[in-house]
Amino acid sequence: MDDTTGSADEPMDDLMDDGSADPPGELDDKESRQPQDQTEEELAEQADHIRRLRRQGLRAPFMSGGVAGFGAGDAAGTINKNYYGTAPEAVPVDGRVPGADLDRLRELYVEPRSHGELRKLLTLHGVAVLRGAPGSGRYTTALLTAQEVMDADVVYLDPEADLKRLLNKDARPGGLQPGRGHVVEGDGRPWASTLRGQLLNRLRAETYRRSPLVIIVDDQVPFDGLDDHVVEHPNTEDLRFEVLARHLTVLLDDRPEGCRKLLEHEALGEELRGRTSMAEIARLARQLARGEREGHDTDRIVQGLKARLRSRAERLLRPPAPAGDGGAGRVPVSLWSRAFLLACVVLDGTPLSRVSRESHRLAELLHGVRSPSSVPEMPLFQESLKDWLDDSDVEFTDREGNPVGARHPECRVRVSQRGLGEAVLEVLWHDHSGARGPLLEWLDGLVVRGEEDIRVAAAQAVGLLATFDWTYIQEEPLVRWATDKGEHAARRRFAAAWALERAAHDDMLAPRVRRLLRNWSRRRDYQACAEAAYGTRIGVLFPAEALGNLEKIAQTQMKSVRAAIHEIYAAGSRTQTLERLADWSLSPHYRLRDDAAMCLQQLSRFRGELAITGFLKDPVPRGHLLRLTRNVLLSRDLAIWRRGWDTLRLWVERAADEPGLDTALAEFMAELPPDAGDPSDRLRERFLFYLRLWEHQGVGVDAAAHITSLVTERWSK
Repeated sequence: MDDTTGSADEPMDDLMDDGSADPPGELDDKESRQPQDQTEEELAEQADHIRRLRRQGLRAPFMSGGVAGFGAGDAAGTINKNYYGTAPEAVPVDGRVPGADLDRLRELYVEPRSHGELRKLLTLHGVAVLRGAPGSGRYTTALLTAQEVMDADVVYLDPEADLKRLLNKDARPGGLQPGRGHVVEGDGRPWASTLRGQLLNRLRAETYRRSPLVIIVDDQVPFDGLDDHVVEHPNTEDLRFEVLARHLTVLLDDRPEGCRKLLEHEALGEELRGRTSMAEIARLARQLARGEREGHDTDRIVQGLKARLRSRAERLLRPPAPAGDGGAGRVPVSLWSRAFLLACVVLDGTPLSRVSRESHRLAELLHGVRSPSSVPEMPLFQESLKDWLDDSDVEFTDREGNPVGARHPECRVRVSQRGLGEAVLEVLWHDHSGARGPLLEWLDGLVVRGEEDIRVAAAQAVGLLATFDWTYIQEEPLVRWATDKGEHAARRRFAAAWALERAAHDDMLAPRVRRLLRNWSRRRDYQACAEAAYGTRIGVLFPAEALGNLEKIAQTQMKSVRAAIHEIYAAGSRTQTLERLADWSLSPHYRLRDDAAMCLQQLSRFRGELAITGFLKDPVPRGHLLRLTRNVLLSRDLAIWRRGWDTLRLWVERAADEPGLDTALAEFMAELPPDAGDPSDRLRERFLFYLRLWEHQGVGVDAAAHITSLVTERWSK
């Protein structure tokens, strides 16, 4: 699941953290209060609606794919769905990469030149530095080479910790494990640029023939004097073609003739030159294979590729014919038509009336660009909607996607070909730089004025622009949106988070987005936006990192981060989330303890697979849940322990509808009181009191009576 935080427009007050264990008992929890005109159910429904809109946008055909987990969301790391390009996720206590995922990697793997060199270094010395560009397949090479050297599992080491901790076995748990290969990522880490031969020579003694280690760094990191340790990872056109061929061979193993025709097509070379990431090549292979399996002609399949779409976009955005052109035959394209095309691209699937209205605003902004030679006149009644359609390549449909006319009451505008929208924005950004400012000003207006669907579309368009020009987008709208303190601060803050979510789906940008959010988590003016961003799929893809930085945010500003925690849990990282909440429930910081209690109560509303009561029979998460619930119930803060009892009441009520839950819940409740002492006796008395009260109130009557009987019997022994 994706994110958003409760009410997208709810202001978040800055509370100063004085470092004390507890604020005054009458602390006003401003963030927990909801607008008077919206119930909790309505706010949840609004959040679900925005989440669906964002998910729909991220699944659009021209959007990049994300990453999938090694196993469940709590597994040691993440790997790209295409098995290339994205680094496994760091975890606080070094995680093993499951063998099944390595097997899937090897099925699609093409050995680069660096594979043999890396294997040789690891065999001779036990430690090597693999240096290459992000997205070049270096992580895959590192993982599989380390596995091959030891013929065993691979451990992904925590990149946040300095490598010196590997020399001190008593410094912390984890570290090098004899008999296994190891990989650690250095991108963006302070220790990466300070690696010296002395440290690597010391690591040799720890790794040689026992636990080989591959250190991965960016190709921009200098390594003077380390030639004996460094292996350069290539990213040549020949290698990219081999990777594409391997993917197609696997994907079309039952269609060898179709595979051959695709690989021999003359346009494929042009397409590969524009794709440097192995993840992009894997997506290209899937796109080609899908077209082949759908029975399309090879030429038709290739027509939908990125390079061809870019040529088509260039024709749509062609400049007007110069005066006296005569024989050139180019038809002038008005600013109205261009603005309508851009509005259709950004607001794809939106009602025609809204697209038309917003295209007028964009045209007026574009007309103000100071380049008279390229801006035609704008006579209002010279053109009609039919004229715009000739230069827009869009179609009209109803809600279900059926073709309709422009006068249909539910007419919606959709870009006619998959991927064309991205190509139009890319050509506009790179070839028509004068339009950048007006376009961003228009998108900002959509974020401020629009409804949820408009705001999400505008924010994701900004995220897409970031994949074309990260520095420009980061410095202009993202920083301004993240730090805005004006009337529309909340809308801009969430728009920045949604834009970063979109940008993080690009394999080349994901490391930059993560580094940016790590920095923002430590800067007061940016923390609210960082929290919102971790409540998107960024937190889903990198849960350990997100939970750690959310804790820093909660500690430094005493802000509730429960909405982001809610989404990370729902996305699959449930055990990891419960463990962190259990730690928070004993924190000296009031906000962390309060968030732990509120999250326990909110997460208990999930049903089905996500139900927190489903962990009552699973030993590891059950232990975290037991610790969390006990600490909440024993809290001296009135608001906190009330949430604990409200949570138990919800569980008892649910036990009346789920067979077997009452017995599991009774065993769980019997273990909640500490082993001995006054808190134990007081907690037992409270349990029996509340169980009888709930039974009297008609809350899960039979379940409450059964639980009372079982816990009484258990405590009497």
